[in-house]
Amino acid sequence: MKEAKPVSLVTGASSGLGRELAEILCFNGHKVYVVARRKNLLEELSAECKNHSGEIILLPGDLSKIEFRKKIIPTIIKREGKIDYLFNNAGFGRATLLEGMESEEIRNMLEVNVNSYIHLANEALKYMKKANQGRIINVGSVVTFTPLPYFTVYNATKSAVYSFNRSLRYELKNSKVTSTVVLPARMKTDFAKTAFHCSDRETHMQCVEKFNKIAGSPRKVAFVIVKNMDKGKEVITPTFKAKIWYFMRYFGFAVDFAMKNVLGPKQLKDLKRMR
Repeated sequence: MKEAKPVSLVTGASSGLGRELAEILCFNGHKVYVVARRKNLLEELSAECKNHSGEIILLPGDLSKIEFRKKIIPTIIKREGKIDYLFNNAGFGRATLLEGMESEEIRNMLEVNVNSYIHLANEALKYMKKANQGRIINVGSVVTFTPLPYFTVYNATKSAVYSFNRSLRYELKNSKVTSTVVLPARMKTDFAKTAFHCSDRETHMQCVEKFNKIAGSPRKVAFVIVKNMDKGKEVITPTFKAKIWYFMRYFGFAVDFAMKNVLGPKQLKDLKRMR
């Protein structure tokens, strides 16, 4: 009898790390349900994976909407009867002074970056615990320990993801279901394109290029995540830079000094150029 394919859910799969994860999982023979707002990009991903041993199944929608989120896990269970892996990856940020953010933008960021993670894990666990197997992979960030200046709300969401994962592991101690948080350093994705808001295209591209100058490859990060996803680790630091920044949690005073006196003033200068 042919063994059933593993069933995975990847959020934020239209670009960046989520797209890389979905493609690698598909190559490895998973049935991958992919969630994002941009249906056209999910369709492109599906087409690229046609020759792999797995399958891409589209669930386009907006994760900031609770009614959409409510449908995701039940849809997968109805079709597959199980869910083996949940990759909570979707997220976005914005570089700005806190008072420069509208309340609706703050709400949306919290919904996508935090609430969708908790909501989907809550739904998936009902089936994972019953089967006594499953993996929840939450994509956090090293900014949990080294928060970037002028990304106040984004930093807060990533800290919440880290704490959520750590607490959830206490609940899962006596089960075969595991929860892991990934703490990548800066990656060359579309994050910067949405993080910097400029009316002037040239200024915007300069900010994006500057932000991405020291960014790493999301493909490499995705490979490390997939390689370690069944090991049940609490934390995955996928690159050397990520390991260094994670280690810096022991030197909060040094991080504070650098952010306040070096990176902060540079970032503020860029923000003023964007006005």
